[in-house]
Amino acid sequence: MNTKVPAPKLSFSTIVERIDRRPYFIAIRRGLALPLPLIMVGALALLLRFPSSAGMRRFLTDTFGSNLNFFCDNLLAATFGIGSLVALYGFTDSLTNLHNQRLGHRQVNPAVATIVVVSCFFTLIAPNDHEALVASLSLDQGLFGAIFVASFGGYLFLKLCSIRFLRLPLNNLSNDPLVGDVFTVMPAGILTILSFAVVKAMLVWAGWSNFIGAFSTLLTAPFLNSSNSLRFGIGYEIATQILWLFGVHGPNALYAVQQNVLAPAALANAAAVASGGHPQFIFTYDFFSAFARMGGSGGTLSLILALLLVSRTVRGRKLALFMMLPALFNINEPLLFGLPIVLNPVYAIPFVLAPVVQILIAYAAIVGHLMPKTGYSIAWTTPALFSGYAATGSLSGTLVQLLSLVVGTAIYAPFVRMAEYLAERKGLEVLASLLRIAESSETNPTAKRCLDLPGDEGRMAMALASDLEDAIKIEGQIFLEFQPQVDLQTGRVFGAEALLRWQHPFLGRVAPPIVVTLADDIGQIDHLGLHILSLACSQRSAWRDVLPDDFVISVNLSPRQLLDREFHQKVIDILHREHLPPSTLELEITESTMLLPDVNAIGNLKRLRELGVKVALDDFGMGHTSLHYLRELPLDTVKIDRSLADVSPGSVNEHIVKSIANLSRMLDLSLVVEGVESEQQLRCLSAIGCNRFQGYFFSRPIAADACRDFVLDANRERRFVA
Repeated sequence: MNTKVPAPKLSFSTIVERIDRRPYFIAIRRGLALPLPLIMVGALALLLRFPSSAGMRRFLTDTFGSNLNFFCDNLLAATFGIGSLVALYGFTDSLTNLHNQRLGHRQVNPAVATIVVVSCFFTLIAPNDHEALVASLSLDQGLFGAIFVASFGGYLFLKLCSIRFLRLPLNNLSNDPLVGDVFTVMPAGILTILSFAVVKAMLVWAGWSNFIGAFSTLLTAPFLNSSNSLRFGIGYEIATQILWLFGVHGPNALYAVQQNVLAPAALANAAAVASGGHPQFIFTYDFFSAFARMGGSGGTLSLILALLLVSRTVRGRKLALFMMLPALFNINEPLLFGLPIVLNPVYAIPFVLAPVVQILIAYAAIVGHLMPKTGYSIAWTTPALFSGYAATGSLSGTLVQLLSLVVGTAIYAPFVRMAEYLAERKGLEVLASLLRIAESSETNPTAKRCLDLPGDEGRMAMALASDLEDAIKIEGQIFLEFQPQVDLQTGRVFGAEALLRWQHPFLGRVAPPIVVTLADDIGQIDHLGLHILSLACSQRSAWRDVLPDDFVISVNLSPRQLLDREFHQKVIDILHREHLPPSTLELEITESTMLLPDVNAIGNLKRLRELGVKVALDDFGMGHTSLHYLRELPLDTVKIDRSLADVSPGSVNEHIVKSIANLSRMLDLSLVVEGVESEQQLRCLSAIGCNRFQGYFFSRPIAADACRDFVLDANRERRFVA
């Protein structure tokens, strides 16, 4: 009998995550982030160009003069005015890089792809008259066209580039590789541009010579003959929000609705109030400005409040504070492109739902005679809470706005959590990939192991490297945990290894191999190493009157630290500052990364050992020069790598460990076995002559106070006597 196993049900978050991780949406996010500096400057220009009150307008004119509007218009032309073109460039560049990353090599030069797509944009979108041409380049009117062309043009071009017979083998045409890049994909570029030219010819033949204008006319047609009803208001708002989600400035795209329906309704209401009558229409331009677009389209002030209230990350709260000022004046472009919201599957539902619910709240308040209809004209930049009062002439307008903000915040809150959850999962996956790279034995002396990586790993490494430089200087992020070391012969905990920890404010714990590799990549390994050594010695000093005098703190060194000819003096200075005897410090050198022969390295170790500092060789038995190290280095301790700790009678590991134990006794070296995790391992290792151990069987790495208590309790109870 055959039984089918039912397919696992996909949750909403899983579906969103799958969509969000597709190369197209990744490229969209990166493309929309590129014009963000322009958007922030443009938002400031909008605030100055369209002040929220007549008094503010007079103040700005008196302060900056009559040329203020010209100055602001110039800034808007240089920022919002070219925003769609910048987003097109960013999207195409990102999409091409993701394409090359998937193939594992650079098949298409991103600059060439961008030039081809820009040509497609002007071929299809840009009309002949100057005014429409300027509109097609602007962020508020041309973004949808830019995304549309970049999506289809970029994919078509990359697809054609993948066809072998369309690629010209002309890489050796010039010594300049860019020339070869251009000629190789030239047939694909020509075909892509010609394809868009054919589409444009068909549109002109159909009467759509102005693509953006025809598109706007098509969108507004269903609303022009509608009555001023709840159905109209909800439909209009949903349409504007969906357009925004696809990068189209909804209110601008439906400007004909505002001009022919909402503005006349607002004028009629204002005239009625002025004559002592009652306003007739609920849905006016001022109604939507005051009750559906607090913070801008989408009720995004509620999203900012949700970020401030429920975000668990410093980044989320900082982003909210950064976007708060423009949002207070209903300018939401920084948030739409900085978060971003455009084509973001996580925020699609609340971005449409929140303003619709806010409209229903305001509509219910008016129908229930709890709030008057809007009868006063307000500027669209009038801040929330005040705009409700100004548009209705009643404090009840402010109270309705306050309720709407609370409800909108509640709608956005779970999606903020979901976005952070998905970002955290993605971050952890990239961190895991970085960890594999950092722990790999492959090295390239001419490249940085993490910073030179392509794709998400490289970007994560760059961001972490920048954060690491600050973390080394800021107290608290870089700290130590300690793993006790046990001697079964005496039954005492004789020491502890100090282990590096980095608590990143957004990603949480970052694995030590990543931290060390990044520090090495950015040339901060010396600073990091001294910082760790200083922290370890400071902690040992704090334990001076609590733990035995011969309790030893072990600290790992990087090879680069030992190459500094003054390193020994820096260690001595730290010991003197903390008033520690040198015998309480043990410096661990990793065999797999130690640089020999080097005069400075050996000299530093010899000088320190002469003063009483202990020297340990970590990961012994994993390299190819183990015996050479024993002969060259001034050692006190050999630490057997955890990969050899899993011994069984007659196994290869047993013979290796037994040989190392015998050799250590002959050379009068202390032997410590790392990575002991079970009682069986401990029995087998003890049977072949090992007495000193470190591993999870005894204790995981623990905080300083917990380590102190562990040592005191274990030594008092003689817990580890063999």
